Amino acid sequence: MQKQYDVGIVGGGIIGQSIAYQLAKEGISVLVLDSHKGGTGATSAAAGMLGANSELENNDAFFQFAKESQRHYHILRDELSELSQINIQLVDKGMYKLAMTENEAKVLKKAIEDYETLEWHTKETVLQNEPHVSDLIVGALFIPEDGHVSPTHVCAAFSKSASLLGATFKENTPVHSIKKTAANEYTLSTPQGDYLCSKVVIANGVWSGHFFKQLGLEVSMKPVKGECLSVQGDHLNLEKTLFYDHCYIVPKGDGRFVVGATMIEDDWSTTPSLGGIQSLIEKVTPMMPSITSAKLLDTWAGLRPQSDDGKPYIGQHPEDDNIYFASGHYRNGILLAPKTGTMIRDLILKRKQNDEYIHAFSLTRKLTQTTR
Repeated sequence: MQKQYDVGIVGGGIIGQSIAYQLAKEGISVLVLDSHKGGTGATSAAAGMLGANSELENNDAFFQFAKESQRHYHILRDELSELSQINIQLVDKGMYKLAMTENEAKVLKKAIEDYETLEWHTKETVLQNEPHVSDLIVGALFIPEDGHVSPTHVCAAFSKSASLLGATFKENTPVHSIKKTAANEYTLSTPQGDYLCSKVVIANGVWSGHFFKQLGLEVSMKPVKGECLSVQGDHLNLEKTLFYDHCYIVPKGDGRFVVGATMIEDDWSTTPSLGGIQSLIEKVTPMMPSITSAKLLDTWAGLRPQSDDGKPYIGQHPEDDNIYFASGHYRNGILLAPKTGTMIRDLILKRKQNDEYIHAFSLTRKLTQTTR
């Protein structure tokens, strides 16, 4: 006999797991189906940066959503630790966005006018705080809120907590099709059998494009390959994340440093290339010259899901209130996971929403913008 679930989530990365956790907290029966092991796709390839200020440039609804999500990690750190006994490794030592020229410094200083928490640190101050940073810098924008987490630990904490609250996770169970088989009933077909759900959430990253098409939506999703490397250097000392020209160095606190990431559009390969790794080394060396003597530990790559405008789709199918999408988070999946989870939860429970967020992440926003 097939079991009926309230909500079926297609995709077991950090977005799907965040949604499952929030729904399970409300007593909703949740099924999460992942084609591989949960959290091993783009989530496991991420460095875990919570770079709301470093990555986003416009003070719009997207930015405000990202800031809310960033702050929510402080709540999750305690909640998930208590439930799962897993430390998500939230580090709150901030980030330095470096300036190598006076013109770059001028642009970064201007940001302080719009965001009161940001600070400008002179070259002398930066080097006093972080002696291994290049002495060729002009200065740096200090962003105290932009910390980082361990994506694998966050996923483990989400899935264990959600499971303890009653959620069901099925790994190595790819969903081939979604069909409406009765009023308020959808059949999710997999090689392991069919699962019945009253509502469905599509949250499987770049592969969501398959379901956009299957469910009658003219919405595209393309991969942007990101390559990373990790090094270890006991002689290196770095507390804050460094960011320059879309390249970052994230100190993990155990002697490891994660360096990333390339951006290669329309590449479905998850194998890092020699050229990609070389480009990272060339970018990171001017930021922290002494890192070149560190021991290379690993290289890897993941596929970021990018929508047409670079913003995620978080909302309902325009013609079916029981189908939801949470995909296209591009470079900010880790950052946006907490708020995405609460937004989908509230949509499903028909709670009041922020209208600006509804519009910003709507699946029909492209059409709306065109007809304005």
